[in-house]
Amino acid sequence: MKRNADLMAVALASVVFALWSNRWSGFDLWLTTLLHDPSGGGFPLRRDGIGSMLLHDGVKWMSVVGWMLLVSGWVFLRLRERGRLLLRRRFGFVAGVSLAAVLAVNLLRAMSEHSCPWHLAGFGGTAQFYRLFDALPAHPGPGHCLPSGHAAGAFMWLAALPVLSVRARKAALAGTLGLGLFAGAVQIARGAHFLSHILLSAAVCSLVALAAALILSRKRVPE
Repeated sequence: MKRNADLMAVALASVVFALWSNRWSGFDLWLTTLLHDPSGGGFPLRRDGIGSMLLHDGVKWMSVVGWMLLVSGWVFLRLRERGRLLLRRRFGFVAGVSLAAVLAVNLLRAMSEHSCPWHLAGFGGTAQFYRLFDALPAHPGPGHCLPSGHAAGAFMWLAALPVLSVRARKAALAGTLGLGLFAGAVQIARGAHFLSHILLSAAVCSLVALAAALILSRKRVPE
């Protein structure tokens, strides 16, 4: 557990700040209102087709390509008669756990009743806003927006932390959190998510990585 304390810290901090942003303060709404331009037709970045496509899809496809390269490396090492067992196991761990993290986020999102900001009254939609753990309002909207699936495409790489050295682990943690927050900022600016949605995506991905690391460490999977 001590080795994976950083994953636990990310999960706890993300949950606490998500609750603060959504339930204990009005920061979610304040930030989204700041980025919304009612006189200009909504969220500027959403209207900017090219900019939105590059920023929104860029991170997603970077992660898709990275994951495919990881799986290709695992297959290559698997096919070699004298492949490097340690590296192959690490590739397999990261590929499997990162995919599990994305699936977990999307499963929770599919069950969520919380709608995206652009569906809410006041931001161009008709749905009612409600905070985490509040009773479901009469008109919650289409839902399926919590946690952020797009941010999970970056936070999924927290799965790499358990198999890295201490120095590489710190760099990977900083890089992954930075990429995830950047992807999340783009989604917030587009009106697609609140800050709390981004933070809860980080929490889910870190908890999946932590659970996998603890389970497999008992089977003596190299870290």
